[in-house]
Amino acid sequence: MKKNKLLVCTFSGGRTSAFMGLFLKDYEKYKDYDKLFIYANTGKELPKTLGFINRCDKEWGLNLVWVEARINIELGIGTTYNWVTYTTASRNGEPFESMMEKYPMPNVFASNCTRELKLAPINKYVKSLLYDEVITAMGIRADEEHRRSNFAKENNLIYPLIDDIKVDERFIRNFWDRQRFDLGIKDYEGNCDLCFKKSERKRLTIIKENPEIASWWLNMENKYRTEKIPRFDLRTNLSIEQLIQKSRFPFQSIKDKHELHKLQSSLFDEVSDYETDCFCKAN
Repeated sequence: MKKNKLLVCTFSGGRTSAFMGLFLKDYEKYKDYDKLFIYANTGKELPKTLGFINRCDKEWGLNLVWVEARINIELGIGTTYNWVTYTTASRNGEPFESMMEKYPMPNVFASNCTRELKLAPINKYVKSLLYDEVITAMGIRADEEHRRSNFAKENNLIYPLIDDIKVDERFIRNFWDRQRFDLGIKDYEGNCDLCFKKSERKRLTIIKENPEIASWWLNMENKYRTEKIPRFDLRTNLSIEQLIQKSRFPFQSIKDKHELHKLQSSLFDEVSDYETDCFCKAN
């Protein structure tokens, strides 16, 4: 028997989606909806990300559902899902590699990883719940409004952090500064540890700071490259091996924007640095 209305809160593991989850948990506007908080694990998230997700779930009582993609290697049979937990979730890219055994190596022109490892398992799980009406909340901030889907209405997508409460990146970081716990990673590290969508400078910085992160990506690129898709990054055409080599030479590392802002603020003492205009110079 079908149920009534469901609000799906997609949990990416970042600070923004976590804040959205807390905001939506008791938000009056959606009081008539059952709420599903769900996270799809790819196996390439940082350990701190998984710990953060688990703590948000426990601290806030979200009853978070953890899923991973179950790839059927047979053609014509789509991706489904496996239930996992914080303890059993993959940590070594197993779902990601399973996806590449069937589908082409993902790149900026074909995000097979997003489609098969995030969207497919979440959609299959939601469909199994048999609700009459489903809306999905996307964790996109007001300063990211350009990322809003042109087909949001047709796909029943909502953007609470744009339409219900306007927040930006500064707001989110300040919010987490006031909490008892935080994600604990730099903004440039993101969720997927060496995602090919990150800028070259971000990836070089990540490799320089954590050289072991590149090993898995190098192995996968060598194992699954094809003549048509020889590397993950078809935008700058830098292979993982080239990134590793470049990271060993001097370059300007990227910095966490929030840490820079706090540093700049600390250089200005509101009391000691206060002054008034020298009116005498206008006389």
